[in-house]
Amino acid sequence: MPRRSLLLLQTIIPGMKNRILLFYFLLHTTCLLAQNKADLWWKRNNLRVIQMNLPAYEAATINADSIVTDLVACSANTLLINAGGIMAFYPTKLDFHYRNPYLKDNNVLADIVRKCHEKSIKVIVRFDFSRVHESIFKAHPDWCYISPKGERIINTDMYVVSINAPYVQEKAFRIIEEVINTFPIDGIFLNMPGYQVNNPYEGKYHGIDQNEYDRKRFAEYSGGKALPVEENKADPLFQKYLEFKKATVEDWSERLHKLVKSKNEQIAICTYSDKFVDIIRHESQSMTTLPYWPYTASDNVGNAVNSFPDHIISNASIQQISFQSRYNAVEPEETRIRLYENIANGSGLDMSMMGDMRGYEDERNFPVFRKVYGFHKKNEAYFGKYKSVAKIAVVAPGAWPSGEPMQEYRGIQLMLREAHIPFDIVEDGQISHLEEKMKGYQLIILPEITYLKPEAIRILKEASQQGTHLIATNRALWDSPETLEALFGAKIEKKDNDGAGNYLVPDDRGIFKSFKGQSMLFWKFNLGLYDLSGADQKLLPGVGKRPPRPARDHRRA
Repeated sequence: MPRRSLLLLQTIIPGMKNRILLFYFLLHTTCLLAQNKADLWWKRNNLRVIQMNLPAYEAATINADSIVTDLVACSANTLLINAGGIMAFYPTKLDFHYRNPYLKDNNVLADIVRKCHEKSIKVIVRFDFSRVHESIFKAHPDWCYISPKGERIINTDMYVVSINAPYVQEKAFRIIEEVINTFPIDGIFLNMPGYQVNNPYEGKYHGIDQNEYDRKRFAEYSGGKALPVEENKADPLFQKYLEFKKATVEDWSERLHKLVKSKNEQIAICTYSDKFVDIIRHESQSMTTLPYWPYTASDNVGNAVNSFPDHIISNASIQQISFQSRYNAVEPEETRIRLYENIANGSGLDMSMMGDMRGYEDERNFPVFRKVYGFHKKNEAYFGKYKSVAKIAVVAPGAWPSGEPMQEYRGIQLMLREAHIPFDIVEDGQISHLEEKMKGYQLIILPEITYLKPEAIRILKEASQQGTHLIATNRALWDSPETLEALFGAKIEKKDNDGAGNYLVPDDRGIFKSFKGQSMLFWKFNLGLYDLSGADQKLLPGVGKRPPRPARDHRRA
């Protein structure tokens, strides 16, 4: 529109030609800059990511041509590959950045970036600042984690670091800056960000980091308090520590965002959190416990898409069985389910494997990648731009649910999915940021959501007053008994009560129509006891544990 108007003006007033052309050039350039700034490549939400998580020794053998050939064969449009942190996969000039000993003198990362770009494949480089090599630890032991018992977290020759020590707070930024200045990358991915308390390779918990830098920074934040040594949610000191962790991680993320975007706004930042991040990454990991949960991708993507509507979501199908069993992949049908669930719920495609695709120890999933990625490429115009029509919201207990709240949450989802009832998932901590959206649902379900922020409680109360129905299950809202009573007329008498052997009676057959021939329904797991005298209506009364039924008289039978 501006261009057409200016050209018409140039024709009508020839004497002003030079002035008009100059004005047009300035205006058109400004429009292009604004357009380019808004046209961030990841916003197209058509990611087809393949992550090659390279073991150190593969730096000696990886080949840029074969990598690009395999990416093209799989219809991938984004490569995620190692760059630095634990070790440099390029010839770093920084003495505190441990160089991969298998790298020799090559600069294969530069070749990979260049040849990917020749095929219009974006390159996101991986950083992991959670650990340092033993040589760095020996030079700077004060940079590393130390447990309440004085223990280090060690994996072979790698030591877990402290987030508030100089390695993460200063050196990490110099490493990232060196990579950005050296390679024309399209994004950075941060693996294992934040505070570490576990050794995932051994499945061992070590406790809250007691590094001196953490002690000093927490004292400054808390007005002189000492670090807690136990993770006790009932302890006000630990609650203060949780606030401290959140504040320090967000401070680091903001500094990173300023650094990266000052270099190039087209470099995407990708990690597992949302603040100062462009692409939120999640993971569908192998199920090593029962009951089997077939909806990991739907759960992960649905949660993030609805909880963080301004972000792009990339849910990775993790190929490895576990940390200890990295060279066997999950079954092809499991991978297929995850990838199609990604598409169905509004994400692109993403998979993570150990090493590159040549000489891989478990290639059974390769045909799945080629088929599903090819399907997405062919039909990408229809994907990633959905608008939910669901009238039901299920509140999730965080981004990475676990324990009994996870089982309750998954059970509610399973009932809705198998009944083919559409629903959105909203993370409990994001309710206060989605007030208008929450008030637009006809039904909100709280599956054992024990704690909500005061602002979220206010929103639920107002939604209820405006006609939204609420369902709360199991131990929901036990941290706020006044809210439980206000919304449901219920008072907790005993929140933990073994329900095995108890029964529920579907007394109102006008409501409970699916239990023909059953006068009682068995119960398992927790069955809390409540005073419901303040409720408007009571359904499904409970029947206590009953003795075994006496044996029948076989003569009469």
